[in-house]
Amino acid sequence: MDVIEIKNKLVQELCESDKIQGIGQTGDLNSPLVPGNSDIDMFVLCTAIPTEEERKNVYLKHADEYSQCQMNVCNGGIWGYGDILIIDGIDVMFMYFTMEEMQDYLDEILAGKHLNREGGFYPVGRLSTVENIHILYEKDQAWTSFQQKVKKHPKDLFQKMFDFHISNVLDEEDLGRVLLRKEVLFYHSVLESALDHLLQALFAANSVYFPSRKRTEQYIKKFENKPDQCYERLLGIIENSISADTIEKSVEELRKITADIKKLRK
Repeated sequence: MDVIEIKNKLVQELCESDKIQGIGQTGDLNSPLVPGNSDIDMFVLCTAIPTEEERKNVYLKHADEYSQCQMNVCNGGIWGYGDILIIDGIDVMFMYFTMEEMQDYLDEILAGKHLNREGGFYPVGRLSTVENIHILYEKDQAWTSFQQKVKKHPKDLFQKMFDFHISNVLDEEDLGRVLLRKEVLFYHSVLESALDHLLQALFAANSVYFPSRKRTEQYIKKFENKPDQCYERLLGIIENSISADTIEKSVEELRKITADIKKLRK
C-alpha cells in the first residue's frame, strides 16, 4: 500500500469524528513524491480540536503503515495543532484548526491587518492556500465557504498590500552602505528583504495572493501587469549581486524595476 492510499484511509477515519468539519490538501495532487524530499500537508477544520488521545487513536489503527508518529509538532497559532506521520519516507502532516479561528484569521488578513511578514511567514499566503486547497471532505460547505470568501479578491486589500510593499522595497540607508562598502554578504541580506517586498507588490498589482517563492517564474509569466523582461531582470539583479565589481549594476536595476512596478498601480 502506498502513501496516497494510507493517507486516504486516515482521512476516512478522521471524517468519522463529529468534531471534523472539513479536510483539505495543499499543493499539486499529481506531483511525484520523493522520500526525504516531499511532504503532504493536510488542513483539518474542526468545531473543536480533537484531543491528542483522540487523534492518536486514529493514527494507531494504521500503526503498521508508518515508521514514525510525531504528535504536537505545533500547538496552535498559524499552523494549528500539528501531527506528522512518516509514511514510506514522506512526511504527512495533519494541521487542525477550529472553524472560528480560521474564519477570524482569514477576515483579519482580508481586512489588511497582516501585511508584513510574521515569524518567517507572510499571512497572505494563507489566503492562497485556502483559495487553491483540494477539498477531500467537508460538512456544510466548510471549506467551500472559506474559498468563496477569499476568492472575492478585495480590491482594498490588494491596494493596501501594493502600497505597503512597494514603499518598503528600497531601504536607501542600507543601499547607500552597500554602494559605499560593496560588501556582498551584507547586500544579500538587504536584497533578500527587497525581493520579498518587490514580489509582494508585483503579485498585488496582478490581484494574486503571494503564496511563496515557489513557482515564481510560472506566476510571473502569466501576469499581464509586469515590466518588460520582468523575470529576466530579477535574475540579473541576483546575478550581479554576487560580486563587489557588479553590485552597483544590481542596485541600479533594483531601483529601476521598483520604479517600473510602482507605475503599474498609477
